[in-house]
Amino acid sequence: MKQLWVLFFLLTLSLSIHASNGQLDSLLSVLDKTIQERPIYDQETRERILLIEKSLQQNMSSKQRFNKYGELFGIYKYYQMDSALQIVKKQMELAQRDKDQQEISIATMNHAEVMMTTGMYKEAFDILQSIDHTHFRNYEKSTIYHLYHSLYILLASYSFSKDERDAYKALELQYKDSILSVITPDDLAYYMVKGMKLLQIGQVDEALKLTLACGEKFQLTNHEIGMAAYNLSEIYMEMGQKEQARIYLAISSIGDIRSGVKEYISLRKLAIRLYEDGDIERAYAYIKCSMEDALFCSARMRTLEISQMLPIINSAYDQKVRQEKERLNLFIFLILGLVLVLLVAIFYTCKQMKALSIARRSLKESNRSLTGMNEDLNLLNRELSESNRVKEEYIGHVFNMCSVYIDKLEDIRKNVHRKLKVGQIKEALNMTDSSSTLANELKEFYKSFDTMFLNLYPNFVEEFNSLLLEKEQIIPRDGELLSPELRIFALVRLGISDSTKIASFLHYSSQTVYNYRLKVRNKAKIPKEDFSDAIKQIGILKY
Repeated sequence: MKQLWVLFFLLTLSLSIHASNGQLDSLLSVLDKTIQERPIYDQETRERILLIEKSLQQNMSSKQRFNKYGELFGIYKYYQMDSALQIVKKQMELAQRDKDQQEISIATMNHAEVMMTTGMYKEAFDILQSIDHTHFRNYEKSTIYHLYHSLYILLASYSFSKDERDAYKALELQYKDSILSVITPDDLAYYMVKGMKLLQIGQVDEALKLTLACGEKFQLTNHEIGMAAYNLSEIYMEMGQKEQARIYLAISSIGDIRSGVKEYISLRKLAIRLYEDGDIERAYAYIKCSMEDALFCSARMRTLEISQMLPIINSAYDQKVRQEKERLNLFIFLILGLVLVLLVAIFYTCKQMKALSIARRSLKESNRSLTGMNEDLNLLNRELSESNRVKEEYIGHVFNMCSVYIDKLEDIRKNVHRKLKVGQIKEALNMTDSSSTLANELKEFYKSFDTMFLNLYPNFVEEFNSLLLEKEQIIPRDGELLSPELRIFALVRLGISDSTKIASFLHYSSQTVYNYRLKVRNKAKIPKEDFSDAIKQIGILKY
């Protein structure tokens, strides 16, 4: 199995050569996408043109300006013939003004190339005949030989008789030799021309080997890829390998379009091959694209070539569309018949489903009622569990506090009795008159309450702060477990909502409790009316 050439990598086509049909289909998919992206490549070409035109606005020597026009011509000759002709005229005016014979010859050859591309072969031949190329350097010689060579290829293509065609083919071969005589073997053009010469004289295998080597020895541009791949397609056609020829026509077409050129052959030839294979839709799309580009380029002979094939492909495309419409109409009638059968089946099914739906609705209502009852029972169980847990904790804590206070009272009684017994009445009065005792006891009471409460609800502070705005969260001071505000809402969580009872329990005034509660509610990030209910849900047991 022959290994395909480096063109695939240059075109970023990661395809396998081991299945030709699949490979061609993959290449055609890439070509379809490339054609859709034509505006992108057109824009790149226009940007290159604008960049050169902008540089022409700067001060430069006549030689530099002539060379810049040459760069523009190099783009326009494959892109837009009218503009290319205008550039040639500017080159000629500049060369004649400077009386530079070399530049005049180059402008004249460019003029001949435009005439040839637009199908004016006699005018192109006359222009070439007018050029004295005896003193040309190798570069200019290779250019004029190339123009003669291309002209004779075109004349051979449009010859009416075999004798004329053979005569032009002989001249074409002579000019291949002329081109090869003035270029070196390290030039890409040498490989391209030598490969086509070998093909023309029947040495097909050598032609294939030499042309495949182009991708291995040179870093090819997209346009060069297009030309080299086209040559390979011609070689494979000569070898009778039509599938490989189509593959390289597809690669050539991709290279042409990606290079932004409008004057090409590959896509038109590929359209004809696909038409012969029965791929009418693609053939129509490709021939249409070729015609659009040829008209844009003003390449009249390409337009003529395409116009000869376009009606045939267009007719086949129209016929295919009609057949598809007829097939679509048949499918529509079949679908309508199936829809009617389906409607009848649905009608009878609906009658059966209606009774079943009533039964299901009744069952659903029952299930909904049972679900509601289960939810109520679960809620009640959670509340009972929570209440029992709180009661157990509180009962134990209350008994413990009572025991502690009894011990404290007994200690106070003994101390007072001892002092009275020995006559220390003043000291006894001081013990009972000091307010620090109450303050200390309150601190102990708050600490005990805070500890007990946080044992019940260890995440109370975090969950409480999650209900407040981020910048308004309440953090207990160092040494405190709960702040006064947190302690008030801890009692709310335990079910004590009355401010008077909270004030009595915590030894605060009722106004202080009210102020604390109002201030905290104003910091809430949830609606104020939902704040108390949200507090009561903190730490609730989940089932």
